[in-house]
Formats: sequence, C-alpha cells, structure tokens
Amino acid sequence: MRKCILISSIIFVLLGGTAAAVDNFGLGAVVGEPTGITGKMFLSDSSAVDATLSWSFVKDKLYVHSDYLHHISGVFGPDVPELLVYTGIGGMIELKEDPEIGVRIPLGLSYTIPDTPLELFFEIAPVVLLAPETAVDLTGGLGARYYF
Repeated sequence: MRKCILISSIIFVLLGGTAAAVDNFGLGAVVGEPTGITGKMFLSDSSAVDATLSWSFVKDKLYVHSDYLHHISGVFGPDVPELLVYTGIGGMIELKEDPEIGVRIPLGLSYTIPDTPLELFFEIAPVVLLAPETAVDLTGGLGARYYF
C-alpha cells in the first residue's frame, strides 16, 4: 500500500511540475468526497484535462482521477463569460488492498474571477466501478485553482 501511495504521489508531482511550465495550468485544492489537490491544463478554449490526488475520508483510502473536459460557454448569457458549464469523461482508481477502477462522468460549473488567475469550481461525477466488482458511486466537491 505504501508503494502505491508513493508511486502515485511521485507521478502526480512530476506531471504537475511539467505542466506548470505552461501558462494555462492551474493547481489548487478540492474539498468534498474525496478531498485533495487538483490540477487542470487547458488544451484549447473549450477543452482541458484535469487530475486529482486525494483522500477519501468516507472510504479511508487514496483516490486518483483524471478527466478530459469540454467547457460550454454562454449557457448563462453573454453577460457572464467567466461562468462555464463543463462535462467530460475520465478514469479513477482507489488505492487500497483491493484497488477499485472505474469510469467517471464529471459535470460541473467553473467560474474564473475577473482580472485574477483564480478559478472556482463545483463538480459532481457519477462513477461506474468496473473492478474488482461492478457498482455505481458518486463523487463531488468544491474547489479552487490558481493559474500560472
């Protein structure tokens, strides 16, 4: 178990350090189920990838996910261009003695505070667990990211 935690942490830090050299990379925290650190890198005006390394206090285990996200602007009208709806698809793994692997379908709201490098977000994500058994779960949280 300690090896899994160490390896996951090293991978997350290395990926974050590489992406931090890009000006469209945000790093922050998310509070919810699970709670941890999060990173997001925009690939275009409407697409991004994110990753979260977190701890589930409910299930008492390490949780890692990554998603491809599509942002939809203008949902709330032209007067609020900073507020975006997003959805996507990704994968997750919960590391414990019997790791769980699943598919996530996140749905969220993202608000970039005008004239700042700060993004606030709210997200819920149904999860279809595929291994070691099939089940359905729900994750979600509130978070903030600082863009470099």
